[in-house]
Amino acid sequence: MIGECGGERELSCELRLGPAQQLFRSTIYAAVAILPICLTSIAASPMQRPSVQDPGLNQRIGAPAPRRYANIRDAKDWNNPYLVIRADGIEVTSKQIASGRKIIAAADLEQTLLGLPVAAWPYGRVVALEENGVKAPDHNDDASVAQNLTTAVAILKKLDVAVKRWPGA
Repeated sequence: MIGECGGERELSCELRLGPAQQLFRSTIYAAVAILPICLTSIAASPMQRPSVQDPGLNQRIGAPAPRRYANIRDAKDWNNPYLVIRADGIEVTSKQIASGRKIIAAADLEQTLLGLPVAAWPYGRVVALEENGVKAPDHNDDASVAQNLTTAVAILKKLDVAVKRWPGA
């Protein structure tokens, strides 16, 4: 009976428990005993980012500063990364790229932006973005452009980079 387990009768109660129940009971007692130690160590240790996460853009790259680029009317005057979404990938233009620009696969955009130095971001975390205005006459490249745009926007969102849209050429 439940009421009989306690005090001097506890030994007889233990004898009625099978080996599996005794093991379960011991495990519960051990877990309850260890729990305060685990909670103390978690509370005492600083929160750290798991190493599997992407490092993100350099923390020295500040928030977008619209006052620095609000009056820019010509793409050649844009100093942050400039992205042109194309059917065959994304054209990345930056003064910090040796040739000035390169065409990459949409999936490589994150690593390309992460590889740019802080000097490539004078306006903060913002890129100019346009869709390539030159389209195939039959529009058979529209789906590829749309997919590359979707991928680029998702990567920019992940990196917490704002987008300044530019009209296509």
